[in-house]
Amino acid sequence: GGNDPLIVMEDADLDEASSLAVAGSYKNSGQRCTAVKRMLVHEKVADEFVRLVVKKTEAIKFGDPSDPAMDMGTVIDEASAKYCEEVVNEAVAAGAKLLIGGTRKGALYAPTVIDQVPPTARVVMQETFGPVSPILRFSSIEEAIQLSNMTSYGLSSGVCTNRLDYITKFVNELEVGTVNVRE
Repeated sequence: GGNDPLIVMEDADLDEASSLAVAGSYKNSGQRCTAVKRMLVHEKVADEFVRLVVKKTEAIKFGDPSDPAMDMGTVIDEASAKYCEEVVNEAVAAGAKLLIGGTRKGALYAPTVIDQVPPTARVVMQETFGPVSPILRFSSIEEAIQLSNMTSYGLSSGVCTNRLDYITKFVNELEVGTVNVRE
């Protein structure tokens, strides 16, 4: 399975990074092994990144998957939507901030952004496999690597940076099958 992080460093193009984050989280209702399941964001740029992610999430049209006007439909079944709802509610109860979404109607779970998620929350540690965007903030590349490597899922990761020294460190130290870099 995948619990794939998108890591956004302080030098990243935040408009591009937030677009990648939103597309990576909500395409196919987040039901892809390589979907963005966690967003790890440097604290220096986190507030602006979060603002952009929320703004772009607000633009997602979701509903009946047979309606071609929708950007996103349901998850596979109501039990999966209930699971998304459950792990988001647990994270919020543990101190995360629900910024948008968090609602369910049958198998339809709204695109959801939660910020300042505790690193040990189930929504972070397990594969959610739904349209949920948990955001964790970090202060150093070492902390980003530690957060990325703390789950038992390591299919892939994405890194947004322009620094070759960061790229080299991520490639050498992330415990994932692939590291995708966006400069």
